[in-house]
Amino acid sequence: MGTGRSSSIFWLLPSTALLLLALPACQDVPVHDVLRSFEVEVSQVTGKQGKIELDFLWVIDNSASMCGEQYALSKSFGEFVEKLEKYLANIDIRLAVTTTDALDNAGKFMNTPAKDYPPAAYEQVRHPCLGDEDCAKKLGTGWECKAYPADKMRNLNLSVNSYCIRRCGSAGDCCSEFCFADECGEDQTCLKQQCTDAPTVDCTFECRHVGEDSNGCLRPPDTEDCPSSLPRFLTMNTLDRFKCNAQVPVEQDMNTNIEQGLRAAWLALDPVGPNAEQVKSFLRDEAYLVVVFVADEDDCSIDPAFGSPSYACEEDKDCPGWESGQVACKVDVYYSKLMGKEMKLCHGVIKKDYFNSCSLLGEYQGQAHHRAAYDPGVQECTSGEECSYGWACNSHKCRPDMFGLPGYASYSKDAPMGAPLHSLAPVAEFYSKLRSLKSDPGRVLVAAIVGDGMPMGEGSKAEKEEASLISSACLDDDKVLGCQVYKAAQAQASAECRKEPSKEGCEALHEAKLACIRDCYVASKGNPKQPTVAKSTYVCQSEFGTADYGARYLKLVEMFGPNGRSANLCGGEGIVPALETIAELIIRRVTKICLPSEVKEGEALVVLLHKTQPDGSVTTVQLEEGETEGAGDFRIEAPTQACCFPDDQGNCTGTLKAITFNDILDPEASIEVRYEAQPSAP
Repeated sequence: MGTGRSSSIFWLLPSTALLLLALPACQDVPVHDVLRSFEVEVSQVTGKQGKIELDFLWVIDNSASMCGEQYALSKSFGEFVEKLEKYLANIDIRLAVTTTDALDNAGKFMNTPAKDYPPAAYEQVRHPCLGDEDCAKKLGTGWECKAYPADKMRNLNLSVNSYCIRRCGSAGDCCSEFCFADECGEDQTCLKQQCTDAPTVDCTFECRHVGEDSNGCLRPPDTEDCPSSLPRFLTMNTLDRFKCNAQVPVEQDMNTNIEQGLRAAWLALDPVGPNAEQVKSFLRDEAYLVVVFVADEDDCSIDPAFGSPSYACEEDKDCPGWESGQVACKVDVYYSKLMGKEMKLCHGVIKKDYFNSCSLLGEYQGQAHHRAAYDPGVQECTSGEECSYGWACNSHKCRPDMFGLPGYASYSKDAPMGAPLHSLAPVAEFYSKLRSLKSDPGRVLVAAIVGDGMPMGEGSKAEKEEASLISSACLDDDKVLGCQVYKAAQAQASAECRKEPSKEGCEALHEAKLACIRDCYVASKGNPKQPTVAKSTYVCQSEFGTADYGARYLKLVEMFGPNGRSANLCGGEGIVPALETIAELIIRRVTKICLPSEVKEGEALVVLLHKTQPDGSVTTVQLEEGETEGAGDFRIEAPTQACCFPDDQGNCTGTLKAITFNDILDPEASIEVRYEAQPSAP
């Protein structure tokens, strides 16, 4: 590897990619063709103990609709950790769990496993039904219809309000329905052998009776072997107890029904907040912080400065959620001015009437937007051009003009007195707060497993049943802008892409369809014609889950750029690929090559990947640099976390730039990095 000198090859970690060094040799060539090389580490950023420290906070929805997802998450977690350990050497994990209930639980780490689930977690399937016979025809005997009137069965985006629930007489009924269908196939004899009135230990479903008329199949949490009390957070020695933390007790009270995942995450991590002691014991200075949200509804974090006209008060205890200190009774300036006397309101909460559509409320931006709770017009105008998107000039004030995000006012020009039109805490605030937890913000990663649209090929089974949750009403309404873009894209697309938008080469139509599904969901959730019908509106449904559109979570992930990843709760093969996506994000962000020198004019950075084949031969591939995320094989980023070349005094030298890779590096491969002079022009 060179002549006239020896060199070092860095083997920092067993699974780290090896950097091959290309050293200069004596060559009788013009100076502009000389190879300039450096000893450069392929490293995975470690702490003082030589370990890759990862501090995980999982924010898990604790509503009854998430019982199945909690179970799947706990079952798949082991594979997630195995993948991290395969590609990252010597990792040291700390892991805590909190819930989306920011009022009662208020960011406390969960250490009490769920022991039971309520009847709301009975097995059910969304299906348009008017009677039990509709469910029996679709799903077989034993299924009962929970119906809506025919004219209220479907929402504007075609999602279904009615559903079928499996009724049972014994545990054997549940076993034969949910436990061995894949193993037995069409062989009903096999099912009968596997399932008796007392199912085998491999089938955990129970027939649960609550009263005379209420019974259903329920899979209890997999926590029988969990201790009654757990540590506040898990470490490498206790990660096998993740199921005990992740399957959180399901709550049904009012405060739980308003899900505030972003607010709960900050309450759990705020070093000077109500849980400062747990933060001090949990967060490590040199660790990566990984925040993961798992929810089937969107975030509704209410801004603590928002005063709710629905809640007049005299003292804190008059306000729901006051016990945790997250809601306070305070004098409200605008309301006092309006009423002509000092008035107190509960700040940081909204009325239960708005819980179903709270994710569509606008962000609180001070008193001007708070006024919209009383007067939908908050800006004087002479023409529509002076008003923001979604607002029109009406009677010399900018007033809501369409249903859509943001602003509950968008559903009606005559918003009711006291509607919490602009009450959500801005997503950007949580972005800044989470990044502030690290002196190097590059060490903060955020992931979200939430609901999103599922545009599929026209011939797929799901497409025929749900029509991708796009109604003709959405396609024909010029106020649902995403669907207008989709119609235009569809008109220009090839017949092949129109038939199957998800296939390769049809990406533009696929993305336009996804945007239409999202906008149609939003329009349905705030349908001005039937504002009370859309209680069960969802943006996606599959055998793996049913979910609302997690727009605010996805917005936060997008703000984190290459340090953020999202996965569809309803998509693919369920929770497993979602966890793989998060694992790959962590592996890519931790693995990098620090560069000690800028690439000078007239030089090119050459990155080669060498891989030994089974027959002992070595193949070499030159990797391509990309300018944007996801493009090419690698990127050069600056500043990049922990790229430092200490001099004799310990001060950092070098560029503080690094190569990061779009794909996970094979632990058996090696990377060669060279600075190579470009041939001179003729």
